[in-house]
Order: sequence, then C-alpha cells, then structure tokens
Amino acid sequence: MTKLPIDNALLDSLVGEVAPWVSSITGWELNLTSLRCRALSKEQGYEEIVLGRLQGVNIDEWKELMPDFLERLIETMVEENALAAYMPGAGEILVMRENVDDSNLDGLKLVLAHELTHRAQHMAHGRLFARLDRLLWQAFTLIQSPETSLQPMQQIYAQVQPIMTLLESHASYIQGIVKQNYLPEARVERHFNLATLLLRLIGAPKVAQYTEGLPQVVAAANAGSMDALFSRAGD
Repeated sequence: MTKLPIDNALLDSLVGEVAPWVSSITGWELNLTSLRCRALSKEQGYEEIVLGRLQGVNIDEWKELMPDFLERLIETMVEENALAAYMPGAGEILVMRENVDDSNLDGLKLVLAHELTHRAQHMAHGRLFARLDRLLWQAFTLIQSPETSLQPMQQIYAQVQPIMTLLESHASYIQGIVKQNYLPEARVERHFNLATLLLRLIGAPKVAQYTEGLPQVVAAANAGSMDALFSRAGD
C-alpha cells in the first residue's frame, strides 16, 4: 500500500488547517506558536513516545526496572499500533509515518484532530495533566520500593484510569465531530496483525479509554459544562 510522504512540513501544514476546527469545537486555545510537530519512523516510537513521556516526569530508570520480555512486548505494541501522540512535557505532536495510511490525507487530518484535542485539553486544563504526572511519579516510586504491595498500585490505577478515559474519550468525541462537520469521507485505517491482537488482549483497559467516557463527555457537551467536568477531574 502506498504510504504518505510524511514529513514535518506536511504536518505543520495539516495542523494549520485542522487546528481552527478543534479550537472552534472545544472553545479552547491551542497556542500553536509553542507547539511542534514531528514525523518519526516507527522504530523510534517506543523510545520517543513511551520513554519520552516518562522522562517528561523525571522517570529515567524505567528500562532498568522493566523485565526485558515486557519491555519488548510494549515496544512491539507501540511501534505497530501507535499512529501519533501528544507529548505534554515537550509540547509536541509525534506522528509515526509508517503507521499512517495511505494516500488519503483526510485520515491523517483526523489523527491530528485527536492529538490537537489533547493539546487543547492541556492548554485549558493543565492542572489535570499535572495531576496525572504526579500519579505516574507515585506509581514509579512504588515500583522502586522493595516493600511494594498491590493495594497502593491499585489505588493509583483507580485514579489514573478515569483521567485517561476522560482525555481519550473527549478526544475521540471531538475527532468524531471534525469528521462529521469537515471530513465526512475520511477514514483512519488500522491493519490487523499480531501486535494489534496483543493490544486488544493485554491493553484492553487502554483501548476502552477511547469510548467508555463518551456518555459523560456527550452529556457535558450538551449541558455546556465541559470545563466543569475537566476541572473536577483535575482536583
């Protein structure tokens, strides 16, 4: 299948087109002057997205603590499944060029709409992202402790999961409106492979984040209370 010639210049151009839609729908500013967009090869995905996100909250010892087989598994799932990611610490959107299909630019615009929504969330409700960072750091501290028990980790997970569900479900909701209003023929293609199967089986909680919070998001959108919903999640 023909792949798009994804480069930074193309991404900047598409972001310039999609960003006003996202800002208009969310009512939140994106501050594009401080946002970078960068194309990666999928072999860079784990290093840049996973380790980069952890380094953004000053977690540098992940590779030393992670069993090799589990790290390889996560690496494979990211490199074969990830399309793009918003990195709040670096203020940039990363796009995996081999994973974005095909010669239809509208599909890439939808992917960017999702990540630009995360940017809008971050700019409007930075406290929520700061809270998530603190929880990630607490979880890492527990992993390092020789006296780690399951209960504290479960308590942290119980706080992280609703936040991630809100962020991802809201981004999916905005992506859907962009498709409906501006790109009705757009499609984001995903191809089935072993990594996809592993993600569905092992990463089911992550996959669920994109849809489980949709009823709550839709209700808040209809009531005009999206800011209140995000503010409560950040407390």
